[in-house]
Amino acid sequence: MSASMSLLFSLSALAQLNKFYTLRESEDFDTVSFYLKATSANCLIKKSTDDRNPLSIYGNPTLDKINPSFDTKIKNNTCHARLALDEYNSSGFGNSFSMAVSGSDKENDFWKVNFADNKVYDLSLFYGFGDADVNLTGVSVKNLKIKSGSADIIVGYDEHSSNPIQMDTFFVKADFGSIVAKHMELTRAKYVITKVGFGNVLLDFGRVIKEKCDINASVGAGNLEILLPKNNISVIIHLKNSPLCAIKLADGFEEVEKNIFVNVDYSANAENLLSFNVDVALGMVRFRYSD
Repeated sequence: MSASMSLLFSLSALAQLNKFYTLRESEDFDTVSFYLKATSANCLIKKSTDDRNPLSIYGNPTLDKINPSFDTKIKNNTCHARLALDEYNSSGFGNSFSMAVSGSDKENDFWKVNFADNKVYDLSLFYGFGDADVNLTGVSVKNLKIKSGSADIIVGYDEHSSNPIQMDTFFVKADFGSIVAKHMELTRAKYVITKVGFGNVLLDFGRVIKEKCDINASVGAGNLEILLPKNNISVIIHLKNSPLCAIKLADGFEEVEKNIFVNVDYSANAENLLSFNVDVALGMVRFRYSD
């Protein structure tokens, strides 16, 4: 994933970006429901440092290959904004396997999406191919849904900068791609839902959290890795596995009932209880302590 990060920052610095779309500041809405579908592109999402508009979108697409579109609608104090970055003649996300086999290099198609700190965001982000960096530092996010066809995605917050509001649901799905979720404790999510097909997902809970979080994960033939702090965190893991999968637990977990494991700090009434429900078919799930 470090290569992906280098690619994104290089593109951000070198690409000649043009402003394509802007959602103007307005008192008619306090929440932005933002839907992004990128069939094949490299994307950077972050809070703007100098733009107070709730949404500003820049890009340098190859316009004979990419057909960008943007529309908005305000309803019940929410602005619903939709950005589609579709390839011409693309079949969309319906066949992830064919996408994985036939993907091509799209490094020249780079998009930057800026948010502001004066609105609440409900985000649905769908990536086919490419690389994506979703930096939510300073952004109030109440729900986040990310799906990867064959894209490599990094999502999270800068260290010591948590979500200004409590998030309800953090959802990630990796069909063939990879998703790295950094500093999960800073999302302040009540619920985390993770679905892994043939891809790879890393959930970094490596720092102690202050609020309860329920994590539900299903793994097909891919890999799920979960980082945990070694001390001062209460953890319980419910497993549903098969003879064809691999489960690796960190040292110190004890099986208290069949397929139910707890760590030495476990307390059912802990204010920062991490509760995992993990269903694995053919893949691998690994719990390990952060370095």
